[in-house]
Formats: sequence, structure tokens, C-alpha cells
Amino acid sequence: MQQKTYGSLLLDNKWIVIVPLHFEIKQVIFQTNSLHDLYMNKTAPTFIEFSVQQNIDESSASIKKVVIKNQKRKLVSDRVIVEQPLQITLVWVNHHDDNLSEHSQVFSITMRTPGNDRQLILGLLMSEGVIDSFEDIADISPNTTESNNNLWEVTLSKGLIPELSSLERYHMTYSSCGLCGTTSLKSLELKDPPILSEKKHILSIADILLMSGMMKKQQSLFKVTGSSHAAGLFSGNSLLDIREDIGRHNAVDKLFGALLESRSCEPTNIPEHLACLVSSRISFEIVQKSVMAGIAILIAVGAPSDLAISAAKRFNLTLIGFTSENGFNVYHGEWRLQPLEP
Repeated sequence: MQQKTYGSLLLDNKWIVIVPLHFEIKQVIFQTNSLHDLYMNKTAPTFIEFSVQQNIDESSASIKKVVIKNQKRKLVSDRVIVEQPLQITLVWVNHHDDNLSEHSQVFSITMRTPGNDRQLILGLLMSEGVIDSFEDIADISPNTTESNNNLWEVTLSKGLIPELSSLERYHMTYSSCGLCGTTSLKSLELKDPPILSEKKHILSIADILLMSGMMKKQQSLFKVTGSSHAAGLFSGNSLLDIREDIGRHNAVDKLFGALLESRSCEPTNIPEHLACLVSSRISFEIVQKSVMAGIAILIAVGAPSDLAISAAKRFNLTLIGFTSENGFNVYHGEWRLQPLEP
């Protein structure tokens, strides 16, 4: 079946096309023929020093492999990404008990690439609504009886008691596809997410076109292993921070956990100009993490799902996909972008 086009406009070598998607959601497509035409009057992007550098030795392992090429066999050394389980246990004191007894429960067991575990845990707890700020944590540390730091305990601050049914639901569903459809949107509403800033025209199209190339240059773990996802935090054309992991969800948790750990950027006080770029597709869970972190602009190299788009509309998130130096698609929240120059 031939796809219908609802309209297109050529403006200074930039095409704007509106087409229906498979699930009847329209997208706005920005394209340009030349980066030079857009950036000839812009200053070169500047980088702010990353808060944490990726530890390649911790996150990758040395192996031997046989390469068969051009009818020849060769034994070579290489490095592959490390994947290990991370168990997170919550500890809290129930002040409703007469003896102020201490309770503990496993919150999650997830596969991840070692490194930035503390930030991963903080970001995960924030995205699931267990904590709202860094002050909700009394202590977070690996279990000293375990040698490879795969067991972590998080002690919640005095008076903070997690909702147990929510923990059980998370433990059962998150590792696969999460809850479905309306239930997922409702579950996010129940987490009481922060209201995203509605300030208009805060990000330029030119800056978005630069982002994927800028982040790719800084993906040190991907350069070594070829098998990591990345999440980057941007302010305009400045890359503020980047995290990598074998799991795209983990990379986002590490990024937002580091932001929360800074204590200067709690979800209710996030600067409206910050944007998150992910090197993958966008699922509902990625949108949830961005909303719970108070980040109003979510950009991806890949495509969003229909549920991700529905969540972006429900929580007023600017959602952008298929981002490259040549263009991108806007699925919701185009009003946060600066208008095209006449």
C-alpha cells in the first residue's frame, strides 16, 4: 500500500514532511542538505568536563578470538563488554512497629556492565518513585562480604517506607517488557512524577543535529567493545555527561543517578534546557525515566514505540527520534524547539 503524504514544504533546503505512522500518530520530519549551511555562523561546540569517566578495565574483559577472513585464519586479542548481575536490596526501619524493627527486601536483580553502580541504583530508585531526592538515602554501598561488588544495599532515610506491592510488581515485570498499555501509563501517574517545564523555544534544531555525532565521539566503551549503549546529557550543543552500559535502561539510570547525586538537580528543580540523548530506540521505560528525572526533552538515534509516544503526550515530554546530522523526527512537543529561520 502506498503511504499517503499529508504535506511537505521545502524551505532553504530543509524539508518538513508530515506523514501518518502505522498507529495513526503523525510526526514532523526535519532534514537538511548540508550541516555547513546551518552552522557556518555558529561557534564550535564546547564540552564541559564529564563528572565520571568510563573505566574501560572494569567494564570490558580481554579475550582471544579466531578471525576467519579472506580464506585465512588468525588468532587475535580483543576486548568484550562485561555483563554481570546486580542485586539491589532495600533496608528500612518500620516506625509503626513497637520495637522499630529493621526490614529488608530485594528490589531488583538486573544484568548490567560494572561501573557507576551507585549512580545506576540511584537513577533506578528515582525512576520507580522509591526516592525523590538524594536525601532519601541514608546509606548506599556494596556488601563487603561479596568480592565482586554485585550485591548492593540501600538504606532508606528515617521515616521512609517503600510500598511493598510496588516492589513485588517491579521485580516480576521490569526485566521483560514492563506493564502494558494503559496500566503502564496509570502506574507512572501513581508515582507522582514532577511536572515538566513548559518553556517554549529552548533548543535549536542546529544543536539537535550535532548531538548524535558529539556523543558517538565520546563513547569510549563502544569504541573498545562495539556492544554498549550510551545516554548523554546535553545543554544546547554542550555534552555535560555520558554513561555507557550493555543495557540501554542502565545507561539512562546511570546518567540520571549521577544528576541526582549532584544534589543540585533534583527532579523538581531541573533546568528546562537540559536534554537526554540515547543511542537506541525509545521504549516506554525510557520515557518514564526521563519524566521521573524531570528531563523535558528526550532524543534518540532510533525510533520510539507507540506507548512511548502516548506517554510523551500524557506527560508533555518532547520526544524526538531517528536523530542524525541530516535530520530528525518530532513525535510530540515541537513547541520546545526554536522555529526554523526564515
